[in-house]
Amino acid sequence: MSPPPRHRHAVDGGYQRGEETRARIVAAALSLFGERGFDGASTRDIAERAGVNAPAIGYYFDNKEGVYMACVEHIVMRVWAEVSAPVEAAEAALAGNADDHTLIAAFCAIQARVGEFLFTSTESDEWRLFMAREQAGLGPSAGFEMIDQKISFRLTSVNAAIVGRLLGRPADDEETLIRTLSLNGPIAAFHIHCRKSLRVLGWDGFNAARLAKLMGIVKEQTVTLLQHMTQLKKANAASASKTPRAKTGSGRRAS
Repeated sequence: MSPPPRHRHAVDGGYQRGEETRARIVAAALSLFGERGFDGASTRDIAERAGVNAPAIGYYFDNKEGVYMACVEHIVMRVWAEVSAPVEAAEAALAGNADDHTLIAAFCAIQARVGEFLFTSTESDEWRLFMAREQAGLGPSAGFEMIDQKISFRLTSVNAAIVGRLLGRPADDEETLIRTLSLNGPIAAFHIHCRKSLRVLGWDGFNAARLAKLMGIVKEQTVTLLQHMTQLKKANAASASKTPRAKTGSGRRAS
């Protein structure tokens, strides 16, 4: 069996322009896939928007799905570069059996970094339509799997571990996961439904003051809910300690 075709980079042939061309194609594809979807964007359209000849798509990416996966890989790498520090700090806090206050702070630090990136990065604006289609299942399944394995799984795992610790439940418990997902919902909703959110608020966009207000309220609500979980844990523990144990061996044995 012949080896699978590889994606060519600038080192092939020694041309420095190779990576620049590849980057232009990815940028054009992100835009077109967002506007028209995977099926609606042709490789010819992508090449035209990128300002390259159509055969360049096959040279660098093999085919349209190869371009799509390169777009996903680009997003994954950029997002992880932004959120890895607070995620790793939270993982260290969990491993060190940190107290509830520290875990709540770690959760909020991840949330704040994600929010800052989504609302201040021009890249994330360009990705919004692409990601909305991807999350709706309108792209190749391999794209969803890459995002899930390299970003979503790790983010959800560390957040669920914190919520589970605060709640006194396993990280993979259904209630833990529902609470975790609901805590992260507001930021995603504001970003994906940005146009609607801005209209409701009467804003023409996000500036530093508006973002600070949004993230401040999100953090306040998050802290309140996480603190409530610690109270639930304490209440459940107290209730369990008061539950009488069934007596064993005290009954008279029948003759």
